[in-house]
Amino acid sequence: MISRWLRSYKQSLTRRFMTMMVLGLSLLLLGAGFVLWSTIQILQQYATDTATMRDKQEVVSNIADYSTEIVLRARGYLVYLNDFERGEVWAEKEKLEASINNIRQFDLSEDEDNTMLAIEDFFENYFSEVLPGAFRLAEAGDYDELRKFITIGEDNPVNKLIKHARYLESNMRDAEALKNEMLIKSLSYQGLLFLGYVALILIISLFVARKVATDIGSPLRQLSDQAGGVAKGDRLELQLIIREDEIGQLSRSFNHMIFNIQNKEEELLAQNEELQAQQDELQAQQEELQKAIQLMGENEVYLEKRNQLVQSLANTLDKKVLLQSIIENIVNITNSDKGMIVMMNSNRDYAAFGISEAAAGRFIASVGDSVVQRVAETLRPHLVSRTSTAGEQGYHEHALVVSELYVPISNADQTMAACLIVTRVGNPFSKQDEYEIVGMAKQISLSFDKLNMFEESERQRQMMNDMLNTIHEGVQFLDMAGRTLQANAKMTELFGTLGDANEVSGLELADFIAIVERQVVNPRQLIQFVTQLTAGEEPPVRSMTYELHGEERRFIQIYYEPLYRERQRFGLLLVHRDITKEYEVDRMKSEFVSTVSHELRTPLASVLGFAELLLYRELKPERQKKYITTIHQEARRLTTLINDFLDLQRMESGKQVYDMKPTSLTELITETVSLLQLGETMHTLVWNPGDKQVIIFADADKLKQVMTNLVSNAIKYSPDGGEVRIMCQQDHEEVTIEIQDNGLGIPEDALSKLFTKFYRVDNSDRREIGGTGLGLAIVKEIVMRHNGDITVQSELGKGSTFVIKLPLHRSQDALQEPDAGELPLRHSPRVMVVENDHNLSVMLRDELQSSGFHVFLYTDGQHAIANMERIRPDVIVIDLMLETGCSGWDVIAALKTSPAMQNTPIIISSAFEEKEKAAGWGIREFLVKPYLPGKLSSTIQRLLQS
Repeated sequence: MISRWLRSYKQSLTRRFMTMMVLGLSLLLLGAGFVLWSTIQILQQYATDTATMRDKQEVVSNIADYSTEIVLRARGYLVYLNDFERGEVWAEKEKLEASINNIRQFDLSEDEDNTMLAIEDFFENYFSEVLPGAFRLAEAGDYDELRKFITIGEDNPVNKLIKHARYLESNMRDAEALKNEMLIKSLSYQGLLFLGYVALILIISLFVARKVATDIGSPLRQLSDQAGGVAKGDRLELQLIIREDEIGQLSRSFNHMIFNIQNKEEELLAQNEELQAQQDELQAQQEELQKAIQLMGENEVYLEKRNQLVQSLANTLDKKVLLQSIIENIVNITNSDKGMIVMMNSNRDYAAFGISEAAAGRFIASVGDSVVQRVAETLRPHLVSRTSTAGEQGYHEHALVVSELYVPISNADQTMAACLIVTRVGNPFSKQDEYEIVGMAKQISLSFDKLNMFEESERQRQMMNDMLNTIHEGVQFLDMAGRTLQANAKMTELFGTLGDANEVSGLELADFIAIVERQVVNPRQLIQFVTQLTAGEEPPVRSMTYELHGEERRFIQIYYEPLYRERQRFGLLLVHRDITKEYEVDRMKSEFVSTVSHELRTPLASVLGFAELLLYRELKPERQKKYITTIHQEARRLTTLINDFLDLQRMESGKQVYDMKPTSLTELITETVSLLQLGETMHTLVWNPGDKQVIIFADADKLKQVMTNLVSNAIKYSPDGGEVRIMCQQDHEEVTIEIQDNGLGIPEDALSKLFTKFYRVDNSDRREIGGTGLGLAIVKEIVMRHNGDITVQSELGKGSTFVIKLPLHRSQDALQEPDAGELPLRHSPRVMVVENDHNLSVMLRDELQSSGFHVFLYTDGQHAIANMERIRPDVIVIDLMLETGCSGWDVIAALKTSPAMQNTPIIISSAFEEKEKAAGWGIREFLVKPYLPGKLSSTIQRLLQS
């Protein structure tokens, strides 16, 4: 076992190191353990001795205390003769005797033993002789004898007793201090012993380490020297290290390796000569490969340039951004100094890089006379060489040669869509450069074609969206899964929760149904209609009507059209049509038919009844007159009703004729009031005409019809009687008429519909009064044709006030288109009207003349431009669409460039809504045809006032 371990020990350096390390640590731990054990023993002995000394010291202290207590109690009794003090003396004596017995149990030194004998002798004499004699003298009251009996001074027994006790305590403290000193010496000795032991271990370790270093380092140094010699190329006499451990194995392996190296060295030398020959051959091949790599590098650079260009072409579809990206990349790719690309469209869109805006502008202005024209005709690149300009020459002393290459970019029909110009200063273009740039131009051409296709599709898409958004029906495009692909603005307006029309794309059927459930009254039928369509089923009807929630009732008709592509249904087109007005008209027409039937039959029944009585009965003359009067009244009532129908029909068809002429409004109202007051007993018509006549330009019969309807309504809807006030107030440009009653009043929700034809307030009190619902609609139409306005203010149960505003009449002479020498006096504003439609121009002239303006009428723009500075109008009204050769914009341009006319106010009167362009000229007044002529007059008056 031991021999096997020794052999293993010799064969392994690791085992040697581990053995020495374990042995060293074991010795160190053994020494440390011995020192620790010895220290513990010393401390335990010290603790035992000090505990005994403390117990002995405590007993000695008790003896001293009891002795002192006995003396004090005895003296107390001698002084006060108190029995308590005497009893305490004997009690302390017992404690003293117990303490003396306790201290005898300890080992006492000779001095301690003698001291204890002295104390015992003292107390034996004290208690047997001294104390009894002193008590007798004290009890006898013989204190003089007592003082003689007890000696004082140093020889007093008590003082000796205290001295013995203090001596004993002092001995005890000295003994304790001696023990402490011995403990410190013992611990110091132990420390020195441990340090010596550690030093011994270190010395042994150093000896062992030196032995190991010598044992391992010497053979390793030998191997290192041999390896160095081999590295230098020396042939060595190999020396084998005979050992069984790793170093011996390393030595054998090293010698074997050196042997193999030396054997193969000659073989390698032979191969080296062969390789040298092959190297010459490879050198020639390498030169060929370098040429091929250089060519590949050039191709790679070219491909990278093309890739950069492709990326720049694919990054955007915005023309301006695309052109700028193209020219910047072309200049960078071709190592040019600057460049420019110009589109051959009407706007001459361009982008430049390294060129100032001024230089680019000059080039664009003369592009038709430049080399670009030649390139456009030949569709071939053209190279121009010239001398550098001062800016291009820079800090160079001599002028440089500048090369400019013009490259056409053709489109699909083989015409030049754009021209690319790149410039190099002092670095001419080679044929290879020209070839590469032409190749890039072809790629740019494809990008332009794609851009044109995108712009065309975007225009078509925008046009389609604009067309969809202009129609008044909501259009919704669904695929067969029910997903909403597109909806127009009207659709999003109907269903406000859909959001913007562009955000509707992708709305799922379930989401649309959820919106329908929130927005539609009784949505079940609409949901069933849509789900049947998306499921491919045919609903029983092609359209249906539903109602939307909201403050006002809205009725929508929905119908559908399937969409086919290659005979395959791929979607649905749902059209949501707002039929609220038609629905209300149908409802009001139905109600109107019922009302008219009642309104016609009631007077007819009276006419027929009274006529039958007159025919078949003999009646008194007064009764006959009464019946004939009733028949006459009912006939007039029927006539009025029929006239209302006819008036409304003529107004709607635009065939109503108005005989407009200066009319006294005061006399008209007076006649109306006088006529209606006849036979009226319950109501009082209050009208104060005043002294001044109010003249308006109106059709007297139509205006009397307005006053009759309004005053009659005031009487009719005041069933309890009362006053009906008619007031007229003149204010500069217009007159205001108010008809006020204290009748039933009008509900607030009915005010907005009051002037709608066939509309009647739904109230039982009013149903009893009757009516067709046409009177106020006719009144509104007549007032509007007089360039006026009518409003109503009412509170339910407190009455109503109808307010009519009409323009005052200003008498003017008829004005014709003036000649150059015939200009009216400048006591009224001058208005120039440029309008090519004859009928409209005459109507506008008459309207403006009736409003007090001097009108200068022109039907062509050239004539207006020629005379405007001579006339110097205060306001100019211009139609944008004039005769060929001069448009309204040309007239505006002439005005704005004329120093005398550039600040003249302009009003555009046109059917084309070009308000943004007008705002660019500083024109804010834009009237879109058709409009009421009075609106033009009021606009001119507002401009002149401001």
